[in-house]
Amino acid sequence: MKLTINSNQLRDNPATFLRKASYAFIRDHRSGQESYVRRLTGNFYPRLHCYIFEQGGQTTFNLHLDQRATRYEGQKAHAGEYDSQIVQEELERLQAIINNQSVEQNDNESFKDVTKPALTDVRGKEKKTPKKSWWPF
Repeated sequence: MKLTINSNQLRDNPATFLRKASYAFIRDHRSGQESYVRRLTGNFYPRLHCYIFEQGGQTTFNLHLDQRATRYEGQKAHAGEYDSQIVQEELERLQAIINNQSVEQNDNESFKDVTKPALTDVRGKEKKTPKKSWWPF
């Protein structure tokens, strides 16, 4: 399944976004193709497998579920699911993260001009904030 968004919806570049969303970078040693995976268990499979495509101001995340590795030498076919419930839920999770980023970014922009008032003592002089000790006692 694919999720296509405008590139300006992401705070970071797509690779950084996926790493923050718990994906790890991999490069296929045979083809040299780069992609990202998210393990569902402690093993290599099953895993969510995502390719990134950027074109014309849009970013497309092409996601599928790898159930197991290829079984035959030289074969590219694998037990992949492209429109299962797990893939759909993961795309919804990624979309929610993207939506959260844009909400946080808008919130941060509205607070940019707010300054913290200086602490003053009884005489009206500015007080220095005491440093916290690293010693716990």
